[in-house]
Amino acid sequence: MRQIPIQNIYYILCYAWGMGEMRGKISVGVERCSSIANLLIHVLLNATDDLLKRGLSQDYTVYSTEMDGIKGKINIGETLKFGRYQQGRMFCNFDELSSDILVNQIIYSTLRNTLKIRNLSKQNENRIITTLRKLPQIKRLQLSDKVFKSVRLQHNNIYYQFAINICHLLHNSLLPNENDAGKWDFIDLMDDERVMNRIFEKFLMNFFKQECHADFPDISRSHIRFQLTPLGMTFAKSTDEAYRLLSTMETDVTLYNPRTKKKIILDAKYYKETFVTKYGEGRKIRREHLSQILTYVMNQENASKPHTKNTKGILLYPTIDTELDVSYKYKETNHVIRICTINLNQDWMKIEKRLKQIVTVN
Repeated sequence: MRQIPIQNIYYILCYAWGMGEMRGKISVGVERCSSIANLLIHVLLNATDDLLKRGLSQDYTVYSTEMDGIKGKINIGETLKFGRYQQGRMFCNFDELSSDILVNQIIYSTLRNTLKIRNLSKQNENRIITTLRKLPQIKRLQLSDKVFKSVRLQHNNIYYQFAINICHLLHNSLLPNENDAGKWDFIDLMDDERVMNRIFEKFLMNFFKQECHADFPDISRSHIRFQLTPLGMTFAKSTDEAYRLLSTMETDVTLYNPRTKKKIILDAKYYKETFVTKYGEGRKIRREHLSQILTYVMNQENASKPHTKNTKGILLYPTIDTELDVSYKYKETNHVIRICTINLNQDWMKIEKRLKQIVTVN
């Protein structure tokens, strides 16, 4: 998928993070970025500039230090321990409004770390140094997933979410270079099908929620139980126990319109190679993918809900070249299984139009 335009990757990430509206606000110059690493750094720098214009978030921080006189509360234990009170010096604990808080520490630390990335563009390097000089005195952190999980954004600083998401992705994509001490390599997320599949799923979910709400007011993941009834229970103590042995299926995206009773189960599949090729048989849809979408569609049927007998199942694959759109009817049912691709190597407006067409056109 290396031919996906940089700007499209940025748009996909915006939607995947549930912030599709950001794609038009901080994207200036994205198309000039030479790599995904430089793209993310460029966007982080633009986001940081925006935060600086707004004014960095602040909070009261507790300080404990020795000083002349008294400020806040006297730390009696420390003061007596060092015996400086005879010279009029006290250890005091006091609160002070500061920008040296977690969200700012994460951004500052990430920017410092990105200076170590190999193949960092000169433009980004200069901008990082300039931006670091604009920031107030902030502590540098040893970043980890635990640090990111501890972030709690409130209504008054929710605008930090975009920058924190970029920082987290950069953190998870950097590894020390084995041959160049002090330098870091960026692991291209486009090479990781597992990571990109999660991003592609979230992108589709949030894109349809934002852009197709009128056609499908109810868009979410849905849970489907296997329609199996326990018969033999040689070792199970009860029917309930036998039922509990069955796992529940979870869809990537389920789109439903309560008024029209139209229901679509969409399964997102991000693979570098959309099809498998068997010797002498040409390209084939992956058998396990067909089995999965059929299992979803057949097991979601509910006799008390007639519309579940007319559900459409869609397998959606990204591609960078030829489009595919083929539909099949399952046996004598009214279920339709559709195999579609979305070409990500084209103008974004065409991508939007195609995605809407996939779920709205019969």
